[in-house]
Order: sequence, then C-alpha cells, then structure tokens
Amino acid sequence: MHKKNGRHLPPAPREAAAFPRLRGPAALPPARLRRGLAAACAALAPLLTPAPAQAGDDYDALILRARAGAHHPALAMLRALGPAGGPRAIQDRILIAGWAGRPDEVAQAYAQLPAGAQPPADVRLAVARALRDLRRWPEALAQFRAGMRAYPSQPAFAAGIAMTLADAGQLDEALAAGEELVRARPRDADARLALAYVHARRNTPFEALYETDRARDLAPGAAYVEREYVFALQRARMAGPALEHATRRPELYTEAQMRRLQADALAEQVRLASMPTRNEADRFAIADRVLAHYDALIPAWSTQGDETRDDVIRARIDRLHALHARYRMRDLANEYEALRAEGVAVPRYALGDVASAYLYLRQPEQAAAIYQQAAQAEESHDDDPVDRLGNQTGRYYSLAEAEDFDGASQVMDETREGYPAWVYVKGQPMRIPNDLHLQSMQVDAGARLQADDTPEAQARLEGMARNAPNNSTLKSELAALYRARSLPRASERTLKMAETLTPRNIGVENGQGFTALALQEWRQAEALSQDTLARAPENQLSRRLAREWAVHDKAELRISGYRGLASDSPVSGSGDFGIDAVVYTPPLDYNWRGFAGGGYANGDFEEGRGTYRWARAGAQWRGRDLTVEGEVSANQYGHGARTGLRLSAAYDLDDHWQIGGSAERLSRDTPLRALASGVSSNGMSAYARWRAHERSEWTLRLSPSRFSDGNQRWALGLDGRERIHTTPHLKTDLTLELSSQRNSLDAERPYFNPRSDLMVLPGLRLTHTLHRRYENAWEQIGTLGAGAYTQQGYGTGGVVALGYGQRYRANDVLDMGAMVTGISRPYDGRRERELRITFDLAYRF
Repeated sequence: MHKKNGRHLPPAPREAAAFPRLRGPAALPPARLRRGLAAACAALAPLLTPAPAQAGDDYDALILRARAGAHHPALAMLRALGPAGGPRAIQDRILIAGWAGRPDEVAQAYAQLPAGAQPPADVRLAVARALRDLRRWPEALAQFRAGMRAYPSQPAFAAGIAMTLADAGQLDEALAAGEELVRARPRDADARLALAYVHARRNTPFEALYETDRARDLAPGAAYVEREYVFALQRARMAGPALEHATRRPELYTEAQMRRLQADALAEQVRLASMPTRNEADRFAIADRVLAHYDALIPAWSTQGDETRDDVIRARIDRLHALHARYRMRDLANEYEALRAEGVAVPRYALGDVASAYLYLRQPEQAAAIYQQAAQAEESHDDDPVDRLGNQTGRYYSLAEAEDFDGASQVMDETREGYPAWVYVKGQPMRIPNDLHLQSMQVDAGARLQADDTPEAQARLEGMARNAPNNSTLKSELAALYRARSLPRASERTLKMAETLTPRNIGVENGQGFTALALQEWRQAEALSQDTLARAPENQLSRRLAREWAVHDKAELRISGYRGLASDSPVSGSGDFGIDAVVYTPPLDYNWRGFAGGGYANGDFEEGRGTYRWARAGAQWRGRDLTVEGEVSANQYGHGARTGLRLSAAYDLDDHWQIGGSAERLSRDTPLRALASGVSSNGMSAYARWRAHERSEWTLRLSPSRFSDGNQRWALGLDGRERIHTTPHLKTDLTLELSSQRNSLDAERPYFNPRSDLMVLPGLRLTHTLHRRYENAWEQIGTLGAGAYTQQGYGTGGVVALGYGQRYRANDVLDMGAMVTGISRPYDGRRERELRITFDLAYRF
C-alpha cells in the first residue's frame, strides 16, 4: 500500500510471505484510511486545481474512486490522456498504478515525465518501489537514494535502500544500511521492519522476528505490523503461534494466506509426532490428532476448486509424514501412489518416509529405487548429516533385503567415510564425540552380520560396547549377534546388563524374548512377547517375536526317509526304501509335547526280502538346558509284534558344550538285513558336542549295542565341520567323519559285521542360496568326500562320496529338503557302489 509517511514496506514479488503488499488504502483501518485520504488529497490538490482540462468533476471522481480501491477506471482515463495530460496526470497515473500493483505501468508512466522533472516524494517512492518489484536493482537504488537526498525526513527511502540491497544479494551492505537506519530512528516501527526484512533475506529468521517484535511494541495494533509479525513467526518455524495470532485478526489475511498458516501449523505438529514422548502410551496422540485435522481440512479445501489445489497437494504431502509417524505404512504407500497417478511430483523431503514405508511393507525394491532417487538429486550434497545418514541407512537395508549385497556394500563404503569420530561445534572450545559416527558404525556392524560376516561384526560390536558401556542399544545389538552365533547364554548376560540401564526398553525386551525361546524358557518368552506386542504392535521386532512364539505354539509334523536308486551292496540291499513320520502336539503346559507316529522300511537281500513296520507314541519334555523324550513302540519285522522302548536326553552345559544319550530296546538302528533274519538289537549311545559358534561344531559319539544273536558292537565316531569361506549367498565348510566299530562275533553274520574297521572321510560342503526373500529361502547343497576305509582282514581301500541336494524353507513353518548321494567304498574287500536319495520335512501347523 502506498502511504506518504512510508509506513508500508512492499515486498519483492518473489516472496509472498515476506512483507506482503496491502493493496490500496482500503486495507487500512477506517481511522487510518481517513487520515491517509485527507493527507493525500491535500498533497494532490495543488496538482489538480490548475488543470481545468483534466480536472473536471469526472476526473476528480475517478481519482477518489481509485483511492477507495477502484483503480482500473482511473487508469483507463489516464492512459487515454497520455503525455498530453501533463505532468500532473502522469504522476497520478504513477501513484494509482502503484496502488494497483502494476510496476510495469509505473515504469512506463515515469518514462513519460519530462527530462529533469523533480516528482514529489510519494511519486518518487512509488517509482522506486516499482523498479524494485521489477528487479531493476540499480535503477531502484538510484531512485531511493535520490529520494533520500531530496526528502531526508522521509525514512521510507532509507528503508527502501536496505531492502533493495538485500533483494539484490548485497547482504552485508543491506545489513549495514538497515542497522544505520535503526540507529537513526530507534523508535520507528518501519525502520525495525526494514531491518527485519534484511535479516529475513540473510536467512536469520530469529533476528528478523526480534526486530518485528520490537516494531510491534512500537506500533501496537497497527495492521501492517501485525501482519509482518505473523509472517516473521512463520519464517521462524513457529507456525502454531503464527496461526494463533492470525486467527485473532483474520481480516488482515487472504484465504490463501490463512490456508498456508493452517498447513504450516499442522506440519509443525507432524514433526512433533515422530519425536519421543514422555509416556509410551501417548506416542501416537499427536499423530492421531494431526491426521484427524487433515481428514477434515483436505476434503474441505478440495471442494473449492483450482484455487486451493496447491494447498491441498501440500497438505496431502505433509500428511505422508503423519502417516509414517503413526505407522500406517500401507495408507502412506497408497497415498503416494495416488499422488503419482495424478501427476504430482512428490518433493524430495517426503521421499525418505515413502521409501521407509515400502521397506516396512517388505517391498525393498521399491524402497531402494526411491532412496536412490533421493540420493541422486542435486540438492543431496547440501543434506543435513542426520538426513544423509538416514537415507544411506535406508538404502543399505533396502538393497540388503532385496539380496543385492554388492549394491549394499557400495552404500556402506560411502557411509564409513562420511562421518568423522569427532566434531567441532561453534562456541565449544573442545571437540565432542560425533553421534552420527557411532550410528554409522552400528549400521556397519549390522551390515556385516546381515552378510554373515559374524566374526567381524562381533569384533566391532564388542569394541563399541566396551567403549560405550552405558549404551543399551549397543548391548541389544550385541546380544542379537550372540544369538546369531548360537550363543544364547552370552546373549542373556548381555541383555541383563542392558536391562539395568533401560528396564522397559522395547528392543531389550524383544531381545530377551528371542533369547528365552532359544533357551527354552517358554513362560518367559510368552510373557515378554505379550508385553512387547501390547506396548508396540507396530514394532517389527515385536511382531517377529510374536510370530516365532506363535510358530512354537503349533503342532509339528516330521517326515524323513530314503530310497535306494542303484546299489550292488549286500549291506543295504537293492530297492531299499524307508520312511518315518511323527506328529507332535502343540505344547502342553509349556514344557510337554505328546507325539505319535510310525514308519515302514523294506529291501531285497541275499536272504530274501526284509520288511519292517513300526508304530510309536510318547512324550517330550523341554526346559532350560534339558530335553528328554521317551516312547513306546510296536515293531513288526516278520517275526511277530514286539514292544520297544526308547529314552533319550540332551543337556546343555553352556553355550559350547552339550552332552546327551539314549537307550533303546529294539533299536530302530538295527540293520534291516539283520531284522529280516530275525536278529534284533538293543542299544545305547552317548555323545559330547562342542560348538564354538555357528561356524564350528564337533561331536564325539560312543554307541554300544547288543544283538539278539549274542554279538556285541561298540561304535565310536567323530564328526565335525569348520567354515572356511562365507559370502552372503555361498558358504563353504570343511567336514570330517571318523568312524570305527568293533564286534565281538566274526563276520559270518546275516548282516554286515566286520570284526573291526575304520573310516576316515574328510570332505567339502558347499551351500549356495538360490533365492531368499525374508523367511523364504531356496538353497542347493553340494558335498564331496574322499578318504579311506580299513577293515580287519580285508585291507584298506579308498572311499569317494558325492552328493547334491536342495532345501526349501517357507514362512517359518516349512523346512524340507532332499539329497542324492553316491558312494563308492569297499565291503569285505570288494568295491561296491550305491546311489540313494534321502529326504526330510518339518511342518508346523
């Protein structure tokens, strides 16, 4: 708005929120309007009265109407008069065109003034402001400076100089001019507003707010000052107070400005929605409240047509973050896809939430593409380090979960280099630890664990935990690594230490739940799962723990079997086949499971065909460190039905040592050829297993048995594996099988019965992941073994074994596989070959 006293400071047209123009005198309060009209009429009266050709009643009426806001009729008349109307008509045109917000016409009319003309202060000010609006900075500055020289008592010219310098990018000169103006006129609100404008251009919004607040104290109740105060609050990201002040005097703002203030206030609440809350139960209160406001505002604005389209789109985009804070990820993804379908370019600042939602929904390919889009944008170089690390972390996990470990490794290389261990903060004399460095190291350790590089992951996490002993998050991650390495008791100890730091931390409790499952602490696992799921049902670890508990609580079917494909061995016979199936009930009173099953085996031998059928039932008890199973069976192998018994137990001494054993009456390990000849056996076994971690395991077994024909057999075995190579999709293990037996009777038995023998079979086992998608995996397995077999009385011969198989796991409830194995070895001095397939299945239902 044009005022002779320079109260109003017009904006640069490219920044609508910064010092917006109040168009024409109609925007003033009535009293101020009357004073302005009186002053303006007094100023223009000398200009109008000597010009009778243009100063008729119609001319005067049009000028007065223009002052009331009807600019176009007067401008049409003044355009028609043109230069012929004289300097006074040209000056009137300049003033009215300025009121109408037509800077081009102001500049055009000014060019029509005679050379050397000295326009009055208000006309020169209108010209200077128009040139500023046209971004003709040198000409605008020249007009402001000329006006300041001609009218030194008018502060509007000095204010215009400061603001124009700021618009032109000469920020230091603008600041000096603004501060000089405030020193000269410390009690002038307009001087304060001019300096506030400079601060706003310098991107120092709080200094701008301070000056605007001072102006408000100097001119309380002034409409234009109140407006600038609200916009200063808005620029300082104090959207809530800005909206609160604006609603007290809504007549000062356009509907579009009010919509933007409302949108800013909601966006401020959205940012708060994702921050930690004092009470866990209130963590979604802000998000729910904000979403309710959006659900009311967006439909209301949408009914107003194209005028509100930009505001509606902005609100829908801001709402994405609220949906993310509320973990309504499916709704977020649907809204994003709807925006894209409408041709809306979703801004980069919202893409992180969108990608995170797709990752949460287990759509890592879509997430990776969106994270990559955000990372490749030009403005990514100016990202805040927190945002950059969040984007890199999201990119890593999306690529890793999509099984693109090469791409994930490249992202981790970027992450390792970007965050120094120490940072220097302005105003702090000493360096301080960089939290982002620790976070990047945590992500790096987690990446190594996900890529199965468990030794390096363990070394890094243990080092970080030692250096930050009070960080419960690090301890939770270290405990998860111990579980992955088959060290549940180490995990338990670590989580107990974390519990002393943050007793109710969701991550700690979920870790304790997983550990309780591994330790067969069933009641504890159930209680922890129920608690974390009730407190944080959206948490993926809580949901994962609940899923594992639900799977544990199911019934189970186990099937195993074999089939001879080709054989010239008298030991196994020809066409041999065997299968065993057992069904376990769901857990009873936590520790107990009943089971029942049966099986069948047959084969053709020199003595004839052997057939064996059995049925069995029993109970299993599982508790911490101990598993005991007992069964009774009915066995039929062509010599009547006989009752068998079996008792087995396994006890964990610690994370590394396990001992166990079994005793059987009518052992199912009796060779089928012996059963076909009416010879049965009772047996016992004992073992000790040492497991360093998931990559190394060795088992020593001793199995005495007594055959019904009087033969006593002692079997001793040692088998183990050592991992020698690991990549995310390929693992290579060295294996070793040592076995020896001694029998009390000679070899003339109706079953293979060497007096003593020894087999040494080192080998190689390769496991290649063909496909993996979260809980679903498809693997192929290859084995190669080459060794020697020595049998008393028959010398030593070579042994070669080859095998190929596949395994498939699905949805935590299905695990099945099959393997074809070929072996060439001597029996009783004769080389014999055998090809067979074995299969197994475990299914929870």
